[in-house]
Amino acid sequence: MRLNRLFGLAIGLFASWTATANAQVFWVGGYGPGIYASRLQSNGAMDAPQLVAEQPNPSFFAIHPTLNVIYSVAETARSDAKQGAALAAYQFDNAAYARGEFSPLKRISLEPVNGDGPCHVTLDREGKWAVVSNYSSGSVSLFAIQADGSLQAESHSISHQGAGPNASRQKGAHAHCAMFDPSNRYVMVADLGIDRVQIYQVDSNKKHLVPGPQPFLDLPPGSGPRHLAFHPSGAFVFIINELAMTMTAASWNAETGQMAIINTESTIPEGKPVPGGSTAEVLVHPSGHFVYGSNRGPNTVALFAIDSNSGRIRRIENFDTLGKIPRNFRISPDGGFLLAENQESNSIFSFRIDTGTGFLKPTGFSISTVKPACIKFLER
Repeated sequence: MRLNRLFGLAIGLFASWTATANAQVFWVGGYGPGIYASRLQSNGAMDAPQLVAEQPNPSFFAIHPTLNVIYSVAETARSDAKQGAALAAYQFDNAAYARGEFSPLKRISLEPVNGDGPCHVTLDREGKWAVVSNYSSGSVSLFAIQADGSLQAESHSISHQGAGPNASRQKGAHAHCAMFDPSNRYVMVADLGIDRVQIYQVDSNKKHLVPGPQPFLDLPPGSGPRHLAFHPSGAFVFIINELAMTMTAASWNAETGQMAIINTESTIPEGKPVPGGSTAEVLVHPSGHFVYGSNRGPNTVALFAIDSNSGRIRRIENFDTLGKIPRNFRISPDGGFLLAENQESNSIFSFRIDTGTGFLKPTGFSISTVKPACIKFLER
């Protein structure tokens, strides 16, 4: 009898260890009290989120490619009395997370941002630079990252100029997302207000952003480019346009710094913007066969097939996110799941990805956090 109990205990411990080993850690940010930690299990279930860092409006963050550090914007105004616009760096205990423990994040830097409404942060592929996009002021900010992952003070800021035809949304520039290209030589900034993707390089000596050989790519007037994502090959980039509710495929040549539009498709079956509707996130599946985009209002994720030779995209299907206003979503590092955040219904649902077709199937599992707006997996 005792041997049976010991055997059962051993089996239980092994099962628990296996579940922990196979789980994928992720963090959630948004417009709640701070940053939450959770884990995605192999069946699509997610652990109850635990608050691991208190911070106003951590609406977007990035993870250092080699160090155990998370960088989070505080999406506020510079004049905010509680917390002015800032970029924070937090250290996490990787060993604890590997054991399934959601240990608190330790803040190691908090630097003011010379812009209002910082809504996005990205890092270069070596973890030397952080670029922050400031929506309200239409500017981008550059920060150097030190060897221990802490931040230096902002070294440069560029304010975009211009406007678009949408009177209510494009009276001025609205930088919304920055992304380093796979060659790590260029950084692209999608500006919703001026219908452009600005193309910069980092001058490491001056710690400045400087225009690339092709300084920008114009999108059709009223598009409102919001976020962008690169194809694994590095030859294509996909831009989701918030106002027009479209997805644009473009070619990218890292040798010449040239970008050109390939084609643009609607993210919704109707083919034109719906009242009160807009898009949010764009992500390419690790296989490179599919690209996904979220629709707020219709509350769906759109699936596009990618032609691997030309880079052209074709919308295949739309999938209900099971909530309201899917601002952000994230594909698991193994490509097996998609987690859809529904900002207004305070929910995150997991979907299994059919890697052959790209189709999404609800797993039946969900978790809740306050106004989620960003998910990032620990990819190492």
